[in-house]
Amino acid sequence: MKIARSTFRSMLALLVVSGLIFGVTSCFKAIQDHAFPSPKKLALQSTVVSNLKSPIGIVEDTKGYLWITEAGSGTASPASGQVSVITPSGSIFPVITGFVSAQSPEGGPEGLNHLALKDGKLYILHGVTDRLYIADVSSFVPGVTAPLSASALASEDIGTYVKGEHPNAPDDPDSNPYNLIFGPDGDLYIADAGANAIIRRNKDTKALSIYATFPDITTSPKPFSGDVVPTGIVFDGTKFWVTSLTGAPFHPNIATIYHVTYGGATGVVSSYKTGFTTLTDIELSPDKKPLVTEFGFQAAGPPILGLVASGDDPNETLLDLTGSNPVDILRSNAADTYYIVLTSATDGKVIKVIATL
Repeated sequence: MKIARSTFRSMLALLVVSGLIFGVTSCFKAIQDHAFPSPKKLALQSTVVSNLKSPIGIVEDTKGYLWITEAGSGTASPASGQVSVITPSGSIFPVITGFVSAQSPEGGPEGLNHLALKDGKLYILHGVTDRLYIADVSSFVPGVTAPLSASALASEDIGTYVKGEHPNAPDDPDSNPYNLIFGPDGDLYIADAGANAIIRRNKDTKALSIYATFPDITTSPKPFSGDVVPTGIVFDGTKFWVTSLTGAPFHPNIATIYHVTYGGATGVVSSYKTGFTTLTDIELSPDKKPLVTEFGFQAAGPPILGLVASGDDPNETLLDLTGSNPVDILRSNAADTYYIVLTSATDGKVIKVIATL
């Protein structure tokens, strides 16, 4: 079944309402030089915070503060989307408030997606307004500085360009700027889940261009045909790694991790590993091995698993999160520590896990 891009937001909302999965994720992933191998397993250490409203993206600064997006309650008024900061002691404070939070026809919240941090500024994607927001938080002191207002932020329109330059006709033009990462050139690379493409933003001119597109997938057993929806994106020093999910009915074992070459005006897409089910994010271990979050389920039945898996082996589970909705994994400044976002409209969480070698 062909899933048009215009159904993407509603698809995600339907999944979170039904308790299956929400959304897709990653942000600014700095590749660090730590002499640690990839983890064989991940062990839950603690719940960092809970009671978040549909959290999605998370980044860490050099002081160990965690910055996180919350899509909000799904009601238009008051605008409840916000960016929050979690201190190393586990206290949480609002940083930017008043982002639009909308409700899909299925009743799920949507709004803020992922964020990136660079030179004291947050770069924040919004999937309803299809805009990139930029906030200077270099002087923000949690618990002291008053929260910023979303309406006062500088922002850039992503959606109008993407819809106008839509690369995957005959589907209806759509945009949902979902995830992002800075390349070594300083340009911003945006995984657009509505356009099924990577969008490049020039650091100097702010001009946008289509950097890479993902062709539709067709496979057994139906045969199944649907869009490749990019979710997580990281850079390993030479190329991008991109996770994906596929459209309903979400057949198991066909979601794929892709490589996208770096350099030049456009990137070349190639398949790295398939056999997954509904990938939501990707992180690289210190030795640059992929770790992915996945939520798999049967088309006619309850969800199978929520988990963190090895990106090299779809059958290798590193952490069983059955019953939860993992949507983002972040490797901490400490090489053996990872943070995972579990999304929920009522009790979203950030958990801390430790690698066992």
